[in-house]
Amino acid sequence: MRRFVTVVVALGLIATLGVGLAGCEEKVEEKAPLHFIQFYDPECPFCQAMEPTVADLREEYEPRIEKFEIIDVSTSEGLAKAEEFGVFITPTFVLLDADGEEIDRVAGAASKENMIKFMDRGIDDVTGEDAGPREEIPTEGGTEQ
Repeated sequence: MRRFVTVVVALGLIATLGVGLAGCEEKVEEKAPLHFIQFYDPECPFCQAMEPTVADLREEYEPRIEKFEIIDVSTSEGLAKAEEFGVFITPTFVLLDADGEEIDRVAGAASKENMIKFMDRGIDDVTGEDAGPREEIPTEGGTEQ
């Protein structure tokens, strides 16, 4: 009888530990194959106004997407990259898919709410989720390069 009780208790502990261990597994979410680029100029007042929003976006989205990049167009390398992408105003925000194809762009300063929509829509696009109808992201202007 003692052996039976010991076996039952042992099986109960194994089951409990198994459930406990299963609950301790860390979920590893796959990053969305999205590349965010901000083209900015440190002298641009619109870029300066966007800094807190971009910092919040970086904190929220950098862990969730493949690449989060900020390019300073006041450098020769940054200016060459801006020319490559046809960027004429700062700030300009570009989203690229896994193949490096542009999927969306915002030229000029935008509200934090609109930038969140921009990012979420980009993630939906590259992950195959239904992003809904496209709406123009309202901007407040920018500085020509």
